[in-house]
Amino acid sequence: MIRIDHRVVRGEGVPLDPTLNPELAKIITVDKGLRETLARLPTYANADLPILLTGEPGTGKELVARALCALGPVWRKTCQRLNCAALTESLACSELFGHVRGAFTDARHARPGKFRLAHGGTLFLDEVGDLPLSIQPRLLRAVEQGEIEPVGGDEPVRVDVRLVAATNQDLPHLIAQGRFRRDLYDRLAVLEIHLPPLRERGGDIVLLARHFAQETTWRHGRRLPVQFTKGALRRLEGYGWPGNVRELKNVVTRAVLLNTSGSIGDHDIRFTLQPFWVRASTRQAANEASPERPSRGRLEELLGEEGGNISALSRRLQVCTKTIYRWLRLHHIDLTSIRGETTVSACPAP
Repeated sequence: MIRIDHRVVRGEGVPLDPTLNPELAKIITVDKGLRETLARLPTYANADLPILLTGEPGTGKELVARALCALGPVWRKTCQRLNCAALTESLACSELFGHVRGAFTDARHARPGKFRLAHGGTLFLDEVGDLPLSIQPRLLRAVEQGEIEPVGGDEPVRVDVRLVAATNQDLPHLIAQGRFRRDLYDRLAVLEIHLPPLRERGGDIVLLARHFAQETTWRHGRRLPVQFTKGALRRLEGYGWPGNVRELKNVVTRAVLLNTSGSIGDHDIRFTLQPFWVRASTRQAANEASPERPSRGRLEELLGEEGGNISALSRRLQVCTKTIYRWLRLHHIDLTSIRGETTVSACPAP
């Protein structure tokens, strides 16, 4: 069940049964566009083709990935997850494809890797845009040919895996920069689902705020029911939510826990950072709300602290990845020099 007006979304004329699809109950929306996208999930889940989920951080890509696993064929319901943003280049091969005993120092035991663990089921690759370039050819081979080669192994291993990938980055832009392979993108994006940011989702801000308030009240044993004043609702709706649903949940949770009256006013709504976006009906107004660009030196310093990880810096500054790439172009900063990336295709030993 997807909680909307009538607490159900219809897919191809048949209501989605909440008892059979519990993961769908975690997706709450009244937005028409998102409802139409969610209604197509059963078709996508049963197509058994690679699926690419795109959208800003906090828009619910992992929830949709879990729903796809729950809606798919029974033999695909087993799901393994790997966050590519957390992988160093030296560990990526071992995490994805496994290694044999003695493949490198301290490899006292063989490791199967995520592809072999997901054999027969689904593998969810989160933040796939952060996957090191040198690893991408091996991922392409796994997707195209269904073969992997463990680190230190001599023979390829056949795997049967349905792939779901997600990213908050602009992959076509990365392709133009030579940082993501076009052929891999084509293989991952056979079916593509874009999740809109919260600021574009109509009445979802108020709906979700009330849901999170109720959830927090129940979870922490608060006796007073929580109500939002009109001023509080206007403040919530007027904010741009760069952190999307995740940020909204944090803001509402803080407001409920610190409130003693049961009525949340606009003074109870506190944002962690100053808003970089304001809701606007015109492109000009949206541009006027753009965040201030840091100096070249400061941007290089921030990138260095995050190891050149654009997604991590995006979350830290609460700006979209497109904005950071625009800053890089304006400052003529070479990201590869900061990351220290190599162009070799072989996987280094961990």
